[in-house]
Amino acid sequence: MDFKAVCKASINVRHFKLDNKVVFIGLLVTIFLPGGCISNSSKVENLRTYAKAYGYVKYFHPSDEASQIDWVKFSAYGAEKIEKCRTKEQLVATLNDLFNPIAPSVRFSISKNKPEYDLKSIIPANTKGYRQTFWQHRGVGIGMKRDGIYKSVRVNSGSYPGEKKIFEAQPEFGTIITKEIGKEIYCQMPLVLYRDNKNTYPKADILAFKKLKTEIDSFEIKHDKLSLRLGNIIIVYNVFQHFYPYFDVVNVKWDNELSKALSRGFNDVSSKDDLITLEKFTAPLKDGHIYVNSGSQNNASLPLKWEWVEDKLVITHTFYNTPTIKVGDIVTQINGVSSKKYFEEIESRVSAGTKGWLNYRVSSLSLSGERGSIMKLKINDKSVEIIRNSNPYDMGMALWKNVKPYMQLNDSIWYLNMCLIEMDTIKKLLPALSKCKAIICDARGYPKHNYEFITHLMQRNDTTTSWMQIPEFIYPDHEKVAGYYKANWIHIMKARKPYLGNKKIVYIIDGSAISYAESCLGYIEGYKLAILVGQPTAGTNGNVNPFDLPGGYTISWTGMKVLKHNGSRHHGIGILPTVYVNKTIQGIKENRDEFYDKAFEIAKQK
Repeated sequence: MDFKAVCKASINVRHFKLDNKVVFIGLLVTIFLPGGCISNSSKVENLRTYAKAYGYVKYFHPSDEASQIDWVKFSAYGAEKIEKCRTKEQLVATLNDLFNPIAPSVRFSISKNKPEYDLKSIIPANTKGYRQTFWQHRGVGIGMKRDGIYKSVRVNSGSYPGEKKIFEAQPEFGTIITKEIGKEIYCQMPLVLYRDNKNTYPKADILAFKKLKTEIDSFEIKHDKLSLRLGNIIIVYNVFQHFYPYFDVVNVKWDNELSKALSRGFNDVSSKDDLITLEKFTAPLKDGHIYVNSGSQNNASLPLKWEWVEDKLVITHTFYNTPTIKVGDIVTQINGVSSKKYFEEIESRVSAGTKGWLNYRVSSLSLSGERGSIMKLKINDKSVEIIRNSNPYDMGMALWKNVKPYMQLNDSIWYLNMCLIEMDTIKKLLPALSKCKAIICDARGYPKHNYEFITHLMQRNDTTTSWMQIPEFIYPDHEKVAGYYKANWIHIMKARKPYLGNKKIVYIIDGSAISYAESCLGYIEGYKLAILVGQPTAGTNGNVNPFDLPGGYTISWTGMKVLKHNGSRHHGIGILPTVYVNKTIQGIKENRDEFYDKAFEIAKQK
């Protein structure tokens, strides 16, 4: 019998005969549907419970069996099992069925009070020849695409001596996390296990483990399957739940966002829907490094650029043959809705630390869509239809075509575009720069690996020791963070000659400067090496730690905490200008770079 079909039919009958058959229909449902219909909201609650169990065991339970399964497939496999549960008892039984073969010391139970855990069940009768194993995470390495600064180690795993610790802190044997993962549903899990050279203790049932592993390995992940969508959401939730370094400064109720994402997952029907769900799920984290990449190659852009200026959506550039549109035009409607409403929807899909980075991302994303699709615009009260057929990269290159990497503006002022100029070129210019009175450095965008220029503005070597910090974890949910691996640029940021800091140095900045750009600008701000002109930067810095998801998605995110040089918060704030500048519609119509104009005005001042 098709439970969903019968459930739906029974509801229809109930509504149809509500007035005169209430008792009878209620009895009919009881007879044919003993478990009752389960709403999507109940399924979401069950999946939230599973999601929490999934993360605890995957990242913090050190059993051998848990380290031998395909956790990506397990997310979807388990979601499919959990989605079918109709009662709390079925849910707990399913959790035990799923996790017992890979984590025999983990307990799931229903209880009104915090249950006790029998510690004797995880202690061998004779501990001679055993050692203790546990997880350590510097950031997180499990399931990530890159090796390097982020690392996860199951200490003492494998044959003696096994994996070595990556930092000193470790959980004590007997540490049991007891979490209420659902209403009156508890998960109890030891963080430390005994092990010998063969396996961890207690050892799982071999047949049960082999059966589960075989089922997981053969589980077919299809793009159009609900289980894939739900599994992906569960993977994403746990990466950030346990390892995102900015929950202390970002105001987000992450469990609530999980519920929203799971609810959307039940209604998604296309790959585009899946992408939007993942974007909306991660947007509230306010991390400018978060991109959800689907690998789609069929997107194109309108042949123009626009920005919000003076609270209006203004055309700032046009490309190719667009006679009906000119720079300075005001766009009031997009596809039948107000421009503001259209942008609000796209903004809900973009993760950004500052308004500047949000505007920068959304200005481009709002133009993009399926190649050949038509956008209907209302411009200056006239309706215009434009086809998306332009390559965003080509348009970007066209914008840079006439920008010079450097210019001598007059006898006493030089201009350096830090996004274009190579350090070798700067070195050749040093004699001329030494003789000038002012230097304008345009740092809007991403620098051309020319950080060394900053050392010519410094009188003393760098002494900031710990502005980059990677959190170290031995407990889930960011509890009792073990410490931070601290890093800096002291080895490369040594004062160099000729010293140029005795001149007037002006840096132009805006919301497009992110990550490495902010590392460089952090020195300018921290050591007060220049006058900063423009708008705040992106407020997102630190090495990314990307991971893949089934369905062809890749998500990048920030895996470390970065501070300002004085130890204060950088994330979501960015590098702040000394002199703020706002664009104007008149300036755009006159093709003026008002940020540059202000920088030049300051550079000329005595």
